[in-house]
Amino acid sequence: MTRDELKEQIDELMRQYADEEIDGDTYAQKMMELTSSAQSDNN
Repeated sequence: MTRDELKEQIDELMRQYADEEIDGDTYAQKMMELTSSAQSDNN
């Protein structure tokens, strides 16, 4: 995953949370998954 792809996914996640499509727990879990998968891609 490129930095731009990661940023797009995080932006979408933040939009879903702001629009109350997902709750805080889901937001936190998905954010953790995104950042950990991005970190493993970089190693």
